[in-house]
Amino acid sequence: MSTPEEEKLRPIQAAIQDTVHSLDIGIGQRVLRGVLLAVALGTMLLLYAGNQFSSLRYPEAMDQAQLGRNLLRGDGYTTQFIRPLSMWQQLHCPRWRNAMLEKHPDLMNPPAYPVLIGTLFYMVQKGNLWPGDEPPPSWKWGEPQTKRQRLFELMSWPYWTWTLSGIAGAWLLFWVVPRGLRMKLRKGELPWHGVGILFCLMLFALFWAPATSFKVGPEQAATGFGPDRWIVYGLGIPLTLINGWLIYFIARRLFDRRVGVTAAALFVLSETICQYAISGLNVMFAMMWLGLATFALVVANDLRAQERRPVIALLLTLLAGAIIGMAFLVKYSAGWLLLPACILAWRMWGLVRGGWVALGMIAMFLTLAAPWMARNYWMCNNPLGLATTGIYEKVPSLLRDNLERSLDPNFGAATLKMIAMKTGINAREIWTDSPWTSGGGVIMAFFAAALFYRFRRLSVNRFKWFAVGSAGVFFLVTCVLGLQPRPPHCLAQEGNLLVLAIPLITMYGTAIFFTMLDRLQIFIPLWRGCVVALFVAATALPVGLRLIGPTADRYAYPPYHPPKIAEAAGYLDLKEFMASDQPWAVAWYGNRRCFWLPMHRKQFYDINDLHQHVAALLLTPITLNRRFLSEIMFDEWWPWADVLRFLKVPQDFPLKEAIPPERFEGINMLFFCDRKRWADAAPSK
Repeated sequence: MSTPEEEKLRPIQAAIQDTVHSLDIGIGQRVLRGVLLAVALGTMLLLYAGNQFSSLRYPEAMDQAQLGRNLLRGDGYTTQFIRPLSMWQQLHCPRWRNAMLEKHPDLMNPPAYPVLIGTLFYMVQKGNLWPGDEPPPSWKWGEPQTKRQRLFELMSWPYWTWTLSGIAGAWLLFWVVPRGLRMKLRKGELPWHGVGILFCLMLFALFWAPATSFKVGPEQAATGFGPDRWIVYGLGIPLTLINGWLIYFIARRLFDRRVGVTAAALFVLSETICQYAISGLNVMFAMMWLGLATFALVVANDLRAQERRPVIALLLTLLAGAIIGMAFLVKYSAGWLLLPACILAWRMWGLVRGGWVALGMIAMFLTLAAPWMARNYWMCNNPLGLATTGIYEKVPSLLRDNLERSLDPNFGAATLKMIAMKTGINAREIWTDSPWTSGGGVIMAFFAAALFYRFRRLSVNRFKWFAVGSAGVFFLVTCVLGLQPRPPHCLAQEGNLLVLAIPLITMYGTAIFFTMLDRLQIFIPLWRGCVVALFVAATALPVGLRLIGPTADRYAYPPYHPPKIAEAAGYLDLKEFMASDQPWAVAWYGNRRCFWLPMHRKQFYDINDLHQHVAALLLTPITLNRRFLSEIMFDEWWPWADVLRFLKVPQDFPLKEAIPPERFEGINMLFFCDRKRWADAAPSK
């Protein structure tokens, strides 16, 4: 007979035994393994970033970074990187008829990623980001406050770190742990609690970190421009881990847990993904929204197949259209995923009903995209701004022209036949150029095998062809728009949309690997583990070799040398205007308004005479390192050949003074200006 005291202790003992059992072989063990895997992958990404990141080296990344900085300074969605083609659109828009050079609206980039960058900048600056890099105005008690001042006071509260760490700790100790001990914590709740606690810890890290300086000048750039690294460490790496988390949940629903874990690890360990993570490009952010849309479609498909909760399935399908609309606001071309998504919804819901559901997805997409498209149309009579001009770039009839550098573009020369020829040329180059699959060549081989394998579940086959359709659409759009050249020794590439299909490709490649492994009937766990380890190691080998190799140079030179760019831009006042062959770098590292050097000198004279005085011209290795005959005399820069031939400006050129070459200390740059500014007072910062 047990005593009353023992009867009271028996439920507690049972709960403790269940908890220990759960931590030993149940959900607790899986959660612990997941946390350890996430920490290991995050540590690897941090090591890779510390080893390989030097500074931003992609024009699109610098362009969007300076947009985010302008947003938080209160300048609106304006840009310091001014394209002559954008000026042409403003001049020919009947609502403006003005180049709007003082606060030039950006017409190239969608808004979501610059807004995210600006929000991060505001966090790491603790709200202290005012126009002109000036300190915030002092405020006295009793005076009226603006919204900006109230937000600054809120973010300057000194106890944020204690509050956020207290919320995370209390959430874990007084909610998650007690519910787990009482066996009231459901398996599906734990990931959401983990995300909430992790979010509090990320905010804690942002408030705990020292404030980042946004002051632009040679001294700041020479010590490592802080905002560059925040874009990588604060956005690129976390977004990569979030994408890996989404891959795990999608693959677990389509296949099983082992496929989800392995696919997530292979995704993060691919060198292509690692390089996109440290590139500063918006690819990881767009991929996150596309992953969320795919996850919503997978859940809706499961509910539809089980004939459960049809309203929830319908709402999730429509939500996928809205999420693709968000991806469109990150990267215009990512919105093309709506086409295979609508076809998938049509297959899921049947012939007639599926058509209405697809129309609903399009309506949800337009609900999010239409306001921004209306803004673009108001600014330049084109709902996509300058983004559509990529169709006409580098067609055979315009090989010597860069339309973005033209103040008088000739779109008539880009006929449909010429565009088709350009598409075919790009298709051949992309198909024979394999670096975008580096580190994932093994996965691509298994994915190719998956195309000829019929899975047992209908939903798995359905999403396999969704993956194929997505990759096909992105391949076609990439061929039509074209790609930007890759920097040396880099795999990340502007305009490469195929990388957005890597998550689904990785899932199906991993799934067919495990299917083949099961057919081999290897029953010894150690041997199976060795085979899986070899599979993962084959994908991670390029990353490992990169880590044990030499570290990246301090700057991405050539062609970008941030201290010298900041020094050259510092000779001009904030309101002055300059030209360059890398205006995106001048806008970001120099904090000056800069327009892209036009195609012809006459257009340069027109801008200087009719719109605003051009105070300086900066030429960098982008131009100076080109071959004189094949790339200058007979290519894009041929109208400027007489300026570059003997490095002396023509008689009628308005910029007569050239900075002495020795002032740049061996850096291959030329700087022409209207007077000997380096002999004046100390350069402004």
